[in-house]
Amino acid sequence: MRIPLLLLPGFFCVISVLTPVRAGERITVAGTDYPNAEVTDVSRDGVIYKVENGTFVTLPWADTTAAQLSAVRAKFPGAMENALYDAHYVKGSVFQVNADGVVIQIDLDEGDTGPEFKNGARVLTNGLVIVKDLPTNIPQGEGAPIEITAHKRQTYTYDMGIAAKEIPLLTMAKPLWGQEQEWKNTEGQSIYAKLVAVKGDKVMFEKGGKRFVYDLANLDDEGRKRAAEIAEKLAGFPLP
Repeated sequence: MRIPLLLLPGFFCVISVLTPVRAGERITVAGTDYPNAEVTDVSRDGVIYKVENGTFVTLPWADTTAAQLSAVRAKFPGAMENALYDAHYVKGSVFQVNADGVVIQIDLDEGDTGPEFKNGARVLTNGLVIVKDLPTNIPQGEGAPIEITAHKRQTYTYDMGIAAKEIPLLTMAKPLWGQEQEWKNTEGQSIYAKLVAVKGDKVMFEKGGKRFVYDLANLDDEGRKRAAEIAEKLAGFPLP
């Protein structure tokens, strides 16, 4: 908008007044329309948006456009894999180091209702966790600050002296189904690769950063069974 400004009799100039423009896009989730929604993160279920009333909604992966998916990948590097492999974001400090790993006390922020996900990883907000393979280049002295993304394997029985407590056991490694593993064909020949997609009678493997398509029928019985199990975990999720 331009407004004339009178300076002296017979003279005036025009200045521009900038009108704030809300950044965001219009999305529809479960039949409800949300204007000016802003992408904040991703989860296993879809793209997370913050809407005008300050709450968060998730646009399912099946409803995202190619442009939205491309924008998410650019804005949140690594988030797709974190979401697919159910990664956990841990921020806290070293509570204790024992023979089984590093026990971490997660920071507690009273009244904080921050984001549930960070770069695709679920934010853990309270309690203790143990990480069995924390890299040695991360300081591990008592009280040392910790900020990592890890994966839950199972629970761990932590002896607190006066009582035992079940806490999450985390590892820096991806789940086994998300790692390179041995696959054999019907002739007994083998290859180590990661299965990243299954569609119809085809599978897609990844090895050394390169992807290739393979006929599902050429895998041995055990390989086809594992492929079917992994297909269930990949269902509904875009190719990372």
